[in-house]
Amino acid sequence: MRGRSIISRARRAVPALLCAALLLLTGCGGSGKGPSADGGASFRVALTEGPDSLNPFVATNQTAEEFFLLAYDPLWRLDAAGDPSGCLAEDWSLSSDRLTWTVRLRQGVTFSDGTPLTSKDVRFTYENMGSSHLYGDCMDGITGVTCPDDRTVVITTERIKGDMLLCSVPILPEKVWRGYEDDLGEFDNAEMIGTGPFVLSQEPNAPQEERWNFLTREDYFGGRAKIGQVQFTYYTTESGAARAISSGEADAAVGMTDVQLTTLEGVPGVQLIQAYLPSSQVWALAFNTRSDLFQQTGARQAVEYCTDRARMLNMSSGQSSMVGTTWASPGADYFYQVPNPRDYNPSAALGALNSLGYADMDNDGNLEFIGNEEELVLRLYTSAEDDWSSTAASVLSEDMQTLGIKISWKSTEGSIEEVCGPKDDWDMCMLSWHNSVNAATSARRFCPSSKSLTGWDSESYTQTYQQLCQTDDPERINVLAGQLQQIVYDDCPYLILGYYSDIQAIRNDRWTGYDQVLASSGGLFGIGSAELYMSVEPVTAAEE
Repeated sequence: MRGRSIISRARRAVPALLCAALLLLTGCGGSGKGPSADGGASFRVALTEGPDSLNPFVATNQTAEEFFLLAYDPLWRLDAAGDPSGCLAEDWSLSSDRLTWTVRLRQGVTFSDGTPLTSKDVRFTYENMGSSHLYGDCMDGITGVTCPDDRTVVITTERIKGDMLLCSVPILPEKVWRGYEDDLGEFDNAEMIGTGPFVLSQEPNAPQEERWNFLTREDYFGGRAKIGQVQFTYYTTESGAARAISSGEADAAVGMTDVQLTTLEGVPGVQLIQAYLPSSQVWALAFNTRSDLFQQTGARQAVEYCTDRARMLNMSSGQSSMVGTTWASPGADYFYQVPNPRDYNPSAALGALNSLGYADMDNDGNLEFIGNEEELVLRLYTSAEDDWSSTAASVLSEDMQTLGIKISWKSTEGSIEEVCGPKDDWDMCMLSWHNSVNAATSARRFCPSSKSLTGWDSESYTQTYQQLCQTDDPERINVLAGQLQQIVYDDCPYLILGYYSDIQAIRNDRWTGYDQVLASSGGLFGIGSAELYMSVEPVTAAEE
């Protein structure tokens, strides 16, 4: 297949525990002899974003999470369809009150340094992972972990924890990490010693921030990967990554933009994939509900009515995004599309503001508050690190000014959450996030709290979220997650601007075996599964 292939993620409603039979296909567990001795084919991946850390307690980005999938194993791992199956967990049982999990570990599993895996490694990981940005939410509700013997782990929870099987927490070797327990974030973790299907092997002369080689482990449970190694190389620009895959220097590429949809279209042997994954980026405008104006839901909705999101996204990201409505990515099973969205409607926006006491009293083109005749000026913040936000903010400012609202816009360095925290010196800020296949993890971001970014409060959201955390029924999860999205949409503490697609590419003239991953998830990378790396193989090897 040549040229461009745009594939959307299929909807699934498969009960999680039925997927345990797929374990032998996913290649979980490990009792290997170390890295591949005979080499084998190298699968070369061009990255446009390197890992921000190799330490799972510190890392925050998707590339780092992808690396952890290769070097480590969790108790449960997502298969190619995005459903959980046992990995280090050979089997497990749940007490009658559903508050105690008893997990039996696989026998003979070793870390890449030869140390045997024991239940103490699981206990150490679970007792400390609460501070992790990527995995901390998975620890929510867990009250204790005990080890009756080396192969048995008992996990107790304060409530029914319906998302336990969706928590793909990388199990770390206690022996390696114990010395850093006082500050686990200090450890560089350059060797990434884990039980996973691959082992990190840095090239002596290669800069550690530009290339990472993961060698295949032999005798990995369920079968070794069909390649000898995965080689990730960082490219400073998307065009550089595109040139690498076009020339054959790379076999796959991740993190490209809509420009590459055009430049790579029709290149012989290159298959393009544009997918909305559960982890696809969501762009949003946050409202500070602590401010006098945005304490009122009508004011927040008025801004949505006067925001031309279609024009905004067309100017900032072209073909690589779609207009947003709710906080979940359209690639997630639990994504919910509201039935009557508030589309661009300046007249409705002006009517809402008039009802709140704002009007152009002196006919100068600017809205003033009738009570004190002060002009309506909104303080907007964006981060210089977000390429899309400067264009989006310009469009938003134009839309607002057309309506008579002045914008005081400031672009800041660093994280927008640090600038627009729980304080009242801002009105709006643009930000983005990546969600998770775990609906409870994604929904937790919007839980009302005095320390939250927006300061929004909702008793109905809190109660529905608690119900979500306690169910493991896929259909029920989707229903509750949909209700949570509707609640946030109605109250509008965030205006969801759009969803940014994951644009990836692979040399399908050289590689095969990845099709089953693509068909079920809509993408190859960033799907929360190691299936791609286990199943991809050279075309010539498949033909033999």
